[in-house]
Amino acid sequence: MNSDFYKELQSITSIKEISKSSSYKDMPSDWYIVVTDVKNSTIAIENGKYKEVNMVGALSIISILNIDKTLDLPFVFGGDGAFILIPKQMLEQTKQILLATQKISKESYSLDLRVGIVPISKIYENKKSLLITKLKLNEDSSQAIIKGGGLEYADDLLKNSQEFLVKDKLLDSTVVDLEGLECRWEAIKSPKDDTLAVMIKCKDDTYYEKLLFDIENLIGDNKKRSPLSKKNLNLSFKNNDLKVEASIYEKTFFKKYIKVLGFKLINLIGLALMSFKVDKWGEYKDRILSTIDAEKFDDLLRMVVSTSSEQTNKLKEYLEKEYKSGNIVYGVHKSNSALMTCLIFERHGRHTHFVDCSNGGYAIAAKAFKKRAFINKSHN
Repeated sequence: MNSDFYKELQSITSIKEISKSSSYKDMPSDWYIVVTDVKNSTIAIENGKYKEVNMVGALSIISILNIDKTLDLPFVFGGDGAFILIPKQMLEQTKQILLATQKISKESYSLDLRVGIVPISKIYENKKSLLITKLKLNEDSSQAIIKGGGLEYADDLLKNSQEFLVKDKLLDSTVVDLEGLECRWEAIKSPKDDTLAVMIKCKDDTYYEKLLFDIENLIGDNKKRSPLSKKNLNLSFKNNDLKVEASIYEKTFFKKYIKVLGFKLINLIGLALMSFKVDKWGEYKDRILSTIDAEKFDDLLRMVVSTSSEQTNKLKEYLEKEYKSGNIVYGVHKSNSALMTCLIFERHGRHTHFVDCSNGGYAIAAKAFKKRAFINKSHN
């Protein structure tokens, strides 16, 4: 069945396999790419709204995944937006849900969410590719790995044309299901000195294998460079942290405060269950660590990693050398902690945990990336 295309794909087991062409399949031409991004996200982040920007990116994913929970759909979280690939039978419902999500973004956070849908057939008409595989995270969870230039082209279409923006009228009867979306952890202090958000585009797909090998030599394998550690993973009891999620559901100060109190109570219960290792709760943090999307690929290699100060300098020197040699374009943003936004499909089963670097993460790294890309273009 065409709608089960992604579910039936074979998986790769390491990010280092992204150059292996035999692992990928073409997306069906009758599917669609949903593209969302927060307008002026860099300005919003500079004004302290980095948690809210991340939440809107995650919100646009879960709202669509919950349209039909029997389907397994590929998606990529980009910090200030997302890509979600949908089969044609979801098209009309998805338009309504996107408009409703756009409204939530504006009313809850005063953020303008751009929403669009591009037919994959349009990508193929313009001689772009959309190849997909998935990276197995654990026995329950995997993440989409996409290459070929199709997502990048869809993003450009959305930003430079009105044609693919969703402009339907939002129906009063539209209800958004946000079950599973949570954001109840403190900012996660780096296990080392720094937490970096890194974006890299290689001159060709085959170069990623060498690049990832070199990065591993510089800062360790994906376990050693993980931006999260069990001891630094703490449930939040801070009003400002919990208010971000509460704002989706409530608009008045008093109702938000009541919602925050409810989250604190839930967190207190969760803390007790994890501390006393009740049933499967003793392994809950391990499940989180095994299902983070800290390293992914969607025409760009995106990584959130922890590094010592010495490793940070060595990595930056290496990336700059590779950039000056014409092998890559890159952007890096440095912080001392990571943010996590969670999609919990089953409490002790399938999870996805979106990880970004604090204080702007991928959105700020993208600014540096685009500047280098522009310099490259002007020199060619």
